Amino acid sequence: MTVALAELLAASSTRPTDEPPWAVDDHPDEPWPLVEDWLRSAVSAHVLAARTVTLATATADGTPSARTVLLADVTDDGFWFATSASGPAGRDLAENPVAALVWYVREHARQIRVTGSVVRGDADRAAAAFRARAAGSRAVTLAGRQSAPLPADADDRVRQAQERLEREPGLVDPDWAAYLVAPAEIEFWQSRHDAGEQRLRYRREPHGWRSERLWP
Repeated sequence: MTVALAELLAASSTRPTDEPPWAVDDHPDEPWPLVEDWLRSAVSAHVLAARTVTLATATADGTPSARTVLLADVTDDGFWFATSASGPAGRDLAENPVAALVWYVREHARQIRVTGSVVRGDADRAAAAFRARAAGSRAVTLAGRQSAPLPADADDRVRQAQERLEREPGLVDPDWAAYLVAPAEIEFWQSRHDAGEQRLRYRREPHGWRSERLWP
């Protein structure tokens, strides 16, 4: 690494291309209307990868890892995503069922940061999530184990899985799982051209949500 690389990074722009207005003091009592509004705003603006979130997990001994996954749904219970139960994220969650999510929309300079416990959804939700994937992605999942070393016959395995899906279009990988991040805390973060960031945090309490603004 060189000083030139540090200068290159420092010169890169961090400002949004389209900063939506946000009257942060006029916020709902619960976070869900704001979650929906920000998601709808990103999708309506045709933001690239508006479904993508960063999922952070940790093993039982605290070793962290993170990756991007697709947000499948948001309900009053929390944030849903799906992945292989035998992959790194699934193994972490089996050992240590807590996680953090970050939804980041660069074009709007917005983040939604979530932390909470994780529960595994039922088989019907997992099956629906698997069938909603592209055919190629389903074939790859059926052909091998996520994050395992790539075998020499990987292409043949994928081709065989594709042929099987053509014969059995409703086929579901039994290892595919849907997970719910039930938030204990949700933070909304938006950069501003003029000064710092606007931040609003909701914390779940026994009888509802408590909100407070945070210093940038």
